[in-house]
Order: sequence, then structure tokens, then C-alpha cells
Amino acid sequence: MAIVKVHARNLNLKCKTAIFAMAEYALSSLIPSKRLRDNLMIDIHLKHHSNEGEAMLAEGTNRYRPRAFKIILDHHRMRTNEMTGEERTDMEWFVEILKTLAHEIVHVKQYVLGELRWRDAGLLYKGVNHDPENLMEYFDLPYEVEAYGREKGLLYGFLLVWKNIELELGLE
Repeated sequence: MAIVKVHARNLNLKCKTAIFAMAEYALSSLIPSKRLRDNLMIDIHLKHHSNEGEAMLAEGTNRYRPRAFKIILDHHRMRTNEMTGEERTDMEWFVEILKTLAHEIVHVKQYVLGELRWRDAGLLYKGVNHDPENLMEYFDLPYEVEAYGREKGLLYGFLLVWKNIELELGLE
């Protein structure tokens, strides 16, 4: 099991447990090797950020074989639906946090399996440096297409097993 730490203020036990469980569920779904997953360390921070979420190599980690990561989730930004401008309910807000976490775990998988690499030239995906000039090009980046494509499937799969986790831990 990967070492996962959640750094969040004013988040109840059920929410923190769901974040831990989603991280483990997504990692086990995306990285087939248990040995590889067991050597990962992920710090998840819920705090203000310039984007809804970002996965990055942890400070001091080996960028050629990264095993330590930092994921930032801006839960404040997720309070509002960016398409409609409406405030989300507590449940919608928390589901958005889990979906964004799933998206960022896809990027962790890309780093761990060597698909996404950080080099002096920038981010390389499968050996190609993609340098988007605008938001439209950003959403066409192959590593973002994969992450956006996988986030909902990971979320739905997790929500199917979450009920059993809740019952098992007495969190219902």
C-alpha cells in the first residue's frame, strides 16, 4: 500500500477516509504492480492553488524514477460549478474533490510508469515535448486527454465500492 498523507483543515473523518480510499483505489486500478505501488509516497494537500488540482514530483525526489509526489486540490475553487457559476451542494462539492483527485492520480501513474517525464526541456509525454499555446491546446494534450477520460470511470468505480468501505469502517 502506498504511503498517503492528507493535509486538510476542517475536513471530517469520513471525508478524509474517502480521500485515502480513493487514492488507494485509483492507484490499484491504474498501476498493476503491487510492488511498485507499495513504494509510492503521496502527500495530498487541500488548499488554495492556481488550478483545481495539480500533481507534481515531491521536492527532492529523483525525477528519473519518481516515487514521491505532492497533489494539491483547491477545494475552495470546487465549491462553485465553473460552467454555471452556481454553488455546489456539500455532496456535489465532495464528489468534485474525489473526481479531481482521480484525475491527478492518473498523472501520478503517468510519472511512475515513465509516460510523463519532467526534464529541463519541460514535460515530455512518451518522449514528445508538448507546449500548448492556449487553453484549447491544453485540453488536447495526450496526457490530459487520458486524465480527463479516466477520472469519471475511476470516480464511478470508487463510489461503487465506497458503500462497502463505509459499512466496514462504521462510517455510514
